[in-house]
Amino acid sequence: MADNSEYKLDPGPLELDVLTGQLTHRSQDIWERSSNMILNTRREDGNFWKLVEKYPIHPRVLEMIRLCGLYGVYKANRPAIDRSLITALVERWRPETHTFHFRTGEATVTLQDVEVLYGLPVNGDPVLGNETIKTIGDWQNICQRLLGFIPSHEDFKTNSLKVAAFNAYMLSQPELPNTATQDMINQKARCYMFWMIAGMLMADTSGGYLKLMYLPMLEDIDKIGSYSWGSATLAYLYHFLCKASQTTQNEIAGFLPLLQIWAWERVTVLSPQIVAKKDARTAFVDFPRGPHATRWFAHLSWTNTTKHVLKVYRDALDSMIEEQFIWEPYPDDLIESLPVYCHAGRNIWRVRVPIFCWNVVEVHLPDRVMRQFGLQQAIPTPFPFDSTRFRHDRRGRPNTNWELEHAQWRITRLVIGNPNSRPQSQQGYVPNSTAYETMVRHIHSMVDEAKTLGDNPSYEALYMFRKMVRDQGSDCLKYVHEADRVRVSADYRRDMVQLTQLHPPVRRRGKGGVAGRRERAVERGQAHVEMDQATENAQAVPEDYQATSDYNIGSISRDCTHEFTQASNMTYQLPQTNIMPYVMPQNLQISSHPSFSSLENVVGNYQPQNFENVPNFTSSPVPMIIETPDAINNLEDSNNQVDDNDPRDANNQDGEPSRREKRKIKLKPCGTGGHYAIQHVKKKRAKNK
Repeated sequence: MADNSEYKLDPGPLELDVLTGQLTHRSQDIWERSSNMILNTRREDGNFWKLVEKYPIHPRVLEMIRLCGLYGVYKANRPAIDRSLITALVERWRPETHTFHFRTGEATVTLQDVEVLYGLPVNGDPVLGNETIKTIGDWQNICQRLLGFIPSHEDFKTNSLKVAAFNAYMLSQPELPNTATQDMINQKARCYMFWMIAGMLMADTSGGYLKLMYLPMLEDIDKIGSYSWGSATLAYLYHFLCKASQTTQNEIAGFLPLLQIWAWERVTVLSPQIVAKKDARTAFVDFPRGPHATRWFAHLSWTNTTKHVLKVYRDALDSMIEEQFIWEPYPDDLIESLPVYCHAGRNIWRVRVPIFCWNVVEVHLPDRVMRQFGLQQAIPTPFPFDSTRFRHDRRGRPNTNWELEHAQWRITRLVIGNPNSRPQSQQGYVPNSTAYETMVRHIHSMVDEAKTLGDNPSYEALYMFRKMVRDQGSDCLKYVHEADRVRVSADYRRDMVQLTQLHPPVRRRGKGGVAGRRERAVERGQAHVEMDQATENAQAVPEDYQATSDYNIGSISRDCTHEFTQASNMTYQLPQTNIMPYVMPQNLQISSHPSFSSLENVVGNYQPQNFENVPNFTSSPVPMIIETPDAINNLEDSNNQVDDNDPRDANNQDGEPSRREKRKIKLKPCGTGGHYAIQHVKKKRAKNK
């Protein structure tokens, strides 16, 4: 494909006043430069899971964590994050609508997903605080009072604490004594919860540090459970999805396990198969079971899906059909079977409100994804907020509403991969969704144009439609690298065999019957025409039809069909299962031909020994003109010397045989019936010589 400009597709958006950030979106970079950059994922929870795996949390500490609303995060465990999967999802995230734009429609992570999957409370006070300026000494005092240890000056960076220092302290005192006081229990619980909040739920891109601004919120142990940790987690995830969707970003943070498991629950082409459950951690008496995300703490198989391959994920989402997206993965019976903390806030799952996490202000828009709640999708109403809010940090950011005009329908890009990029020039996996989309659009254009012609199109309209079909088809073949087919005839066989058209071979007495004669003929290189009783049932053709040389030569045998096409000068041979005898239309007539006057002119020098039923070629269902060579036999007759336009034949009115009939040599069978008498004459002449 020399010039890709011929195959431009309009990727959208259809309304430029809605998706206002398209020029800086990752999809624009992918479309123009085929970018395959994979985002780095930021989390600081690796050492946390190693710690709790080696030293399970004390039951008294775990009870405090349960009362504070973070019990589900601990029970769900930590899945291995697939950075390619996260990147493919970010490419379809739209900051203007807070939804993923798939071919099947808009979808997003909602408060329902947060509570059902991880049991985080969604109904409560917003996670906001007064971030006053504090010195390192101030933070050391807070850590000593709330966490039970004093980090060194080197362990701080502005308002953050090194994860390594925090992990070292936790390993120094991994277990609590049975005589631990309630203050010691509260301090240990704050340590675990602070690590879960700052290192998992609200993980940022600082790398190796935990933000201390969340720590003062954990001072009142009885108030921790009153915060809406679920909405804060969702707001933080929204924030980094919006930020990572920009072309200038190369990393993403937030609660990525929530995003990955959400995709596994809903998109079948992305989710692995659950093979077997893993052994759960030590379960204490009177503790509820884990949330729905716990089911993914299992041995997984990727037999029918892939992992860690961005091109495959992108192509799968480009090609996704309606059946591959599960709009309601949580039926009512499943929700009722979960612990109470997984559906305590179900009455606000569809609320349309801003959600907060300190400096982050995002908006929850379930009215754009009503099908996720089993409802019919209506046109969503606008919600005012600024589409560039994610470009600011928390320094001096006031708590205000941000304005953005929302789209009402069809405002997205359905295909991320650019069809203009030649798939064959790429290494590794070659996406096919773009080629499919290109062909479908060409075909759709032709079908749509055909509909506009009406029942009685003009000659000019038909001519233009013919030109369009030719041009669209040529462009399509060029795109899929089949341009050479434009220069050859499209001679594709479409014959299908009907059971009623198949006839078993007729067995006759002799050496092998029909099959034996055919085998011997093949050995001699003398193929012959065999007809059976199907010929007798064929429609008779009048003899006054003047056959012309415009017909192609054809023959039908029991094993194969030979068809010669003048356009391509090729002979096709198809197996028996692809034969459909040609039936002569009633308006076509074939006259007797001089070359049919004797059987020998048809079968050549080979005479079958037991050919009893001589076929009637004047009633053959196959139009045939067999041009016999001049020396097809050694018969000394003068048939070929007779002038077909002899006037004496036309003037013969007395009923006498014409001169032509008189001069014809009629073959007489031998007494044995196996051959003709003239063969004896030939042998006698050859012997005399």
